[in-house]
Amino acid sequence: MVDSKDAIATNPLEHLRDLAEEHEAFWLTNAACTEVLYVSPSYERLFGRSCAALYGDPGDWINAVHRQDRARIQAFTSSPPDGSRRERYRVVLASGAVRTLDLNLCSICDGDLVLNVAGRAEDITELLRLEEQVRQTQKLESLGLLAGGIAHDFNNILAVIAANACFLREMASRTQSDDEREVLGEIDEAVRRGTGLTHQLLAFSRKQEVEPVVLDLNTAVSDTRRMLQRMVGEDVVIATSLEPDLAHVKIDPGCVVQVLMNLTVNARDAMPHGGTLTIATRSVDRREVLLAVSDTGCGMTTEVMARAFEPLFTTKELGRGTGLGLSVVHGIVRQAGGRLEMDSELGVGTSLRIYLPAEAAASVRQSQAIAIAARGDERLIVVDDDQHVRTSISRALRMRGYHVLEAADGPGALALLAEHGKQVNLLVTDVVMPGMDGHQLVASARRGRPSLDVLYISGYTDDAVLRHGVEREQTAVLEKPFASDALARRVRELLDEGRSRGHAAPPVGPAA
Repeated sequence: MVDSKDAIATNPLEHLRDLAEEHEAFWLTNAACTEVLYVSPSYERLFGRSCAALYGDPGDWINAVHRQDRARIQAFTSSPPDGSRRERYRVVLASGAVRTLDLNLCSICDGDLVLNVAGRAEDITELLRLEEQVRQTQKLESLGLLAGGIAHDFNNILAVIAANACFLREMASRTQSDDEREVLGEIDEAVRRGTGLTHQLLAFSRKQEVEPVVLDLNTAVSDTRRMLQRMVGEDVVIATSLEPDLAHVKIDPGCVVQVLMNLTVNARDAMPHGGTLTIATRSVDRREVLLAVSDTGCGMTTEVMARAFEPLFTTKELGRGTGLGLSVVHGIVRQAGGRLEMDSELGVGTSLRIYLPAEAAASVRQSQAIAIAARGDERLIVVDDDQHVRTSISRALRMRGYHVLEAADGPGALALLAEHGKQVNLLVTDVVMPGMDGHQLVASARRGRPSLDVLYISGYTDDAVLRHGVEREQTAVLEKPFASDALARRVRELLDEGRSRGHAAPPVGPAA
């Protein structure tokens, strides 16, 4: 292998020819810039004008400059530079394509006498596009952090509502009137919708672990449609054509939302003056389920379609696109064992078809778990920095006979463990807390009690949780919001598992 420096040293003329004909445009003029002494062949590619025309008229190059930049660049080149000067401007080719050039002018002098002016122009269009894509990606990451934080706080609020609604239902289960049951049902529905919103936020920020479940695409489309309509605005009509009795698919629900969001954003940008976005579902040969998203936008050329799924490829103007949308969709679909097809026609629109393997409907995850006996008399410690969440959890567990000690932070929980020692059967702790987080608390608690059972509760079980050291495969995690009966079932399961392993603490007597 020949080192590049060796190649330059052994064949400098070849290296200069490569620069002059491929990468940059060079030229040399007299001191007054009224005569072009030399211009490299690459000038024609960068400026879209002939070298012969420039030799004949040294000012011919200005005709390629964007009108908005022309006066500025003419002033910049009107006199020989004092040393070296740089400027950036745009040129417009005959095809209408706009390129950004980095211009460097340098005077060649003999003492104080300017003999010639040398110029170099480099096409930095792609470099600027990549820089903008990096900035857009950083913005998305920042928005993702914001979305994750909002979801965490919102889930805490929903957890309080859900737990207290369940508490009211259980307290007056035999004496509730129809109106009271209706009110509680509306609260449950509001919590469900709120939970759906947080899942959509987390899908946008990609802050949820991928958990494929068997689901109904029709329900996923219907639940997301309102959010999609807000994204496209009033000028775009969202129409749906959903096949009844659609076969189910196995995919992460958050990924479905992300796919629909990405495709909707692309469709919106393709229809700046309005149009129709159609989302359709169909069963295909009982083996696949089709999700089709079509728009009536500007469409794509064959060349653009060939690169549409490439990461960072975009035809949108600077600042409008990251080039990540379709590549993310492609990755999600492939991960779910599916495939994609796309058709597009200029001036007509684009249709993207996603085929996912069909699943048996009988295996659909049920939203209502079978109730089990969830009472007990064990001693528990509940740790959460949110007082309302902590109070709701503790109240729900006390209702079922448990002895509950409360702590607002990690040091408070360790103090309770030091006081009550082995009488504590289970530690229920939030994951993300100021100061000492849940994982640090558990690590400290288990130094003196290695067998202590733990239930983590979290506003969102995502990569942030994992960064705090909680491995879901090895630790029980309950995601907020949860009904108090779901919490009680999980606590009972962990206590029973601990008893079977010989981790049970001695009884503490009837709860106060």
